[in-house]
Amino acid sequence: MNFDPLGLTPSLLRAVGDMGLYAPTPIQAEAIPAVLKSADVWATAPTGSGKTLAFALPLLQHLLAAPRQTNFRRPVRTLVLVPTRELAVQVGDVLANLAYKLPQSLKVNTVFGGVSVNPQMMALRGGADIVVATPGRLLDLIDQNAVRLADVQHLVLDEADRLLDLGFADELQRVLALLPAKRQTLLFSATFAPEVEALAAKLLRDPVRITVEAFEGHKPDITQRAIRVDEKSRTALLRHLITENGWKQVLVFVATRYACEHVANKLYKAGVFATPFHGEMSQGARQEVLSEFKAGRWDVVVTTDLARAASTSPCCPWSSTTTCRARPPTTPTASAARAGQVRMATR
Repeated sequence: MNFDPLGLTPSLLRAVGDMGLYAPTPIQAEAIPAVLKSADVWATAPTGSGKTLAFALPLLQHLLAAPRQTNFRRPVRTLVLVPTRELAVQVGDVLANLAYKLPQSLKVNTVFGGVSVNPQMMALRGGADIVVATPGRLLDLIDQNAVRLADVQHLVLDEADRLLDLGFADELQRVLALLPAKRQTLLFSATFAPEVEALAAKLLRDPVRITVEAFEGHKPDITQRAIRVDEKSRTALLRHLITENGWKQVLVFVATRYACEHVANKLYKAGVFATPFHGEMSQGARQEVLSEFKAGRWDVVVTTDLARAASTSPCCPWSSTTTCRARPPTTPTASAARAGQVRMATR
């Protein structure tokens, strides 16, 4: 099956062909027609299954079919919420590259925290047709009157499970309260977390439910092991496992920036070449860690879930063979999904 039967316009079909894509993935084959019919969608699919194009293509077609009513400030008609800046950049790039190939001018803006807000405010002068945002930075821009959400027609929650895992629930509720009640809502996640089910029940109206299982060749070869240990002994046990097994290129996931710095520092003092990697580091510092880890300068990177999100980028720097979590996900399914996302991205 190719993209032709899905109902996309010739310009979007050409854009997809220019990307070297000729057959839709299962999530794209199911989601694109549903989104084109303006239905709410709740889709669960593994990382790497093509979820971004599954909503990007039909939403761009909706915007092309309903040109904006003013030639002055562009109202935000499509809002995509994501949990991390890395995913924001990735999704924003896909949308911008597709929009560039279309006959009608569509403006895509990507906003996220950890950098100065002023350039993002300047970029939003004149508005935008599509905004891809992390919740915190979006609220900052709203508070400074740089963005209005009164005209949003399409809302996407990408990686909804991660939005909730990373503690964005309150910020998410603040954003949702500013949106028009009449809109199309699309919710994409990798797991069936109870929190996601509760969110879907609250937000979606008679949604089209799509579930795509990982096919056998998609499942990474992962051995999972859980060790019960007192909190005060975790770092010592981690050091023992790393040195005893001769692990290299290790990713260690922790819950907070403080834990990230603390664990990396203790490992380094114990003779393990470890360094932190988290969202409060500058972009330059983070890029330096990525490059040095790839080059083998560091044996261990201690990180928050920022690294997992970065691993979904097409230019993923991780080449990890071992991942450790000081605070495991709440369900076995989520644990397998998180490990698989990093492992699959390194192949």
